[in-house]
Amino acid sequence: MLKCGISPAYVLDEMPLYEVDLFTSYLYLVDKAAAERMRMMMWMTAQTNSTKRIKPEDIVEFAWEREQKQPAEPMTPERWAQLQEHARAMREKINK
Repeated sequence: MLKCGISPAYVLDEMPLYEVDLFTSYLYLVDKAAAERMRMMMWMTAQTNSTKRIKPEDIVEFAWEREQKQPAEPMTPERWAQLQEHARAMREKINK
């Protein structure tokens, strides 16, 4: 949690459990820039020593890139009705 900039006192004493799950599930994004930089350096080295064309994704594929490749769920009338009902329920819950 220190990598995220969160104080240990908050994590140990005050943080609710749902926040712990949120922070730990996205902790890998903290070093995203460093990982991208390292991949680009590896790609440049590999490309200069190769006669074939190489893409950086061929060297290393990251978890956040795999998430983007998953197709979105198509919007059907049933799905639209479910989302409207969910929004209506959330609005009622907030207004109480």
